[in-house]
Formats: sequence, C-alpha cells, structure tokens
Amino acid sequence: MRAVNLLERTKERGRCSMLEGFQSVALVAELPPGKSKAVMVNNREVALFNIDGKYYAIHNICPHEGGPLCEGRVKGFVVACPWHDLAFDVRNGRGTDGGGYCVGSYEVQVEGAEVFVGPRRKA
Repeated sequence: MRAVNLLERTKERGRCSMLEGFQSVALVAELPPGKSKAVMVNNREVALFNIDGKYYAIHNICPHEGGPLCEGRVKGFVVACPWHDLAFDVRNGRGTDGGGYCVGSYEVQVEGAEVFVGPRRKA
C-alpha cells in the first residue's frame, strides 16, 4: 500500500491537520479486533495491532533473535514473540519480562476508514 501523508490528504479535503508525518498503512476493515499485521513505515517493519477496537504499533522485529512480533500471541496488551516468548507491551514497546529488552512504539491515528502510523515515540 502506498504511503500517504495525512496532512496532504486532509488539505485535499479542505481542512488542515496536525498529523504531519503519518502514513496510511491499512484500512480499518483489514484489521478487526484481535488481529495484527506487519506494515512498512518509513522503510521499517512495524507490527500493527487492533486490541478491542484501538490500534497500537511497535517495531515488528524482536530484539532477541529477530522474531516477527505481529505473529505473536497477544494477551491483554502484551504480545509474546512467537520464537522464544519474549514479551512486550504493545502500548509502549517495553519488555515485560524484566530482561531489559524493548522495541520502538509508534503513534497511531484512525481517520475515517484508514489507519495511520506516525513518528516513533520518544522514550
């Protein structure tokens, strides 16, 4: 899916938005509650999760051995790497196992039927 700058899209509709730097990554219908998928944001693989109708995005690659987090088991707000069960909170990317591992997390916005992922959050 082609990346679209949300600021440009909202200007086309005749209104301004402060969401500069966000990219369209999925349609709401593509990711129902309880599902996840890998998307590309600024040439980085990001795991996008829909938990109870709210969307979260973290770096998709587990720092332990590179497992795809979008394929992991989700319980509450925690995703476990499918390779070795290292776990991360999808809301902020922090490891929940106490080992010091963490992954980047990203801002997410929904505009109409589209899901947009924005800049990586600061630690």
